[in-house]
Amino acid sequence: MQTDRWYFPIWLWYALLCIFWWGLWGFLSKIGSVAASPLQMQILFTLGMLPVALGMLVQMRGKLDRNREGVTYGLLSGVATGVGTLGYYAALREQNASVVTPLTGVFPVLTVLLAFVVLRERLNKVQAGGMLLALAAIVILSI
Repeated sequence: MQTDRWYFPIWLWYALLCIFWWGLWGFLSKIGSVAASPLQMQILFTLGMLPVALGMLVQMRGKLDRNREGVTYGLLSGVATGVGTLGYYAALREQNASVVTPLTGVFPVLTVLLAFVVLRERLNKVQAGGMLLALAAIVILSI
């Protein structure tokens, strides 16, 4: 009797949830960008995130880590996300979501390049090929 059963890893559930919610976010952003300026959309986006952040703070019983490096990178990550999202909203105001969203969806290529150069992470041939295919997909989707 075989006992090794395949299971659905928890990280994959989280990733699928992420895809669903980010996909819904992109769709709602396009609808909102028709009626509101990019600056207003960014403000409303931030206000919409507050209940989620407060819920997490309650879950953690108000105890936040005080690791200086973690706090610094967490705040920098928030600033980068805010500025990037502002650019996303501005692009949606000028162009179709079907063009803007796939183009901005190649942001992991920058992440991978930075990890390669700064963190000295290595790419195998399959990963490098995947990056090239992602870039080719953007060209095809934007035609």
